[in-house]
Amino acid sequence: MSSEVLLTVEDAAARLKISKHTLNRWRGTGEGPPYIKSGPRLVRYNQGALDAWAQDRTRSSTTDHGKGPRA
Repeated sequence: MSSEVLLTVEDAAARLKISKHTLNRWRGTGEGPPYIKSGPRLVRYNQGALDAWAQDRTRSSTTDHGKGPRA
């Protein structure tokens, strides 16, 4: 059994300090963090993946565009 921590949409949004609506919109457009869909309406976020996604978006200035072009 894996020891990964799975977060609800509400918990993930709170961890990112964004609204649940924004997280849901990002999931629909593909802009958001990776998620796990366990059923027709059950969405969870792996805490480690969520933290890694947020860390990957850390910038030092407005001219810092990250590691490379985004698709």
